[in-house]
Amino acid sequence: LAITDECSVAGVVRAYTASKKHQLNIELIVGSMFWLNQECQVVLLCPNREAYAELCRIITNARRRSEKGSYQLSEWDLMSAKHCLILWLPSHTSSDHKWGNWLAQHHQHRLWLGIQRHLKSDDKQYLEHCEQLAQELQLPISACGGVLMHTATRLPLQHTLTAIQHGCSVNELGEQRLTNTERSLRSQEKLAKLFKPEWLQESVNIAERCEFSLGHLQYEYPSELV
Repeated sequence: LAITDECSVAGVVRAYTASKKHQLNIELIVGSMFWLNQECQVVLLCPNREAYAELCRIITNARRRSEKGSYQLSEWDLMSAKHCLILWLPSHTSSDHKWGNWLAQHHQHRLWLGIQRHLKSDDKQYLEHCEQLAQELQLPISACGGVLMHTATRLPLQHTLTAIQHGCSVNELGEQRLTNTERSLRSQEKLAKLFKPEWLQESVNIAERCEFSLGHLQYEYPSELV
């Protein structure tokens, strides 16, 4: 299970603590989601400790550039990433070709095109758009969940939290309001109906490369004190 809060690793830290406390048989993948210039959405995942250090540096720099509670990712942040695995989530806009080419130029062998199925009205066009991009850029496609809640029953709570974030009522959310419950965890049977087998297998391949765990971290004393 990859927990990828926006420009943060707070969620996966809490999940790791809960997993240890309740002895859950869950392997957590550490990562974070970012928006670049409000056009390019990427998820960075940590396959090893070097990638985790890199991710923390990117988060810190992005937070320092902006006011508290927000962040500003730079192109250099992504260009300088040498260890993280990168999932690019096309926005289904005209800017996708620009950002897809840019990402492929710098991260060809650590880059996937991530497809999320939220079953919106333009879902068919979105799939065709993503498949065409993947073919043009010669990128592998991976299935992605885009999960915001663990169960469909939490949709009213999700609407409430989104309204608080935007400082308005739920009725005033407009396009920011989720139209269905497809942003919740779904069964493997349902995922098999939504995604091509090779896309699901690619997500497994990515997960198998992510060997890093927060349990690998420990305090290291400075050399002059040893």
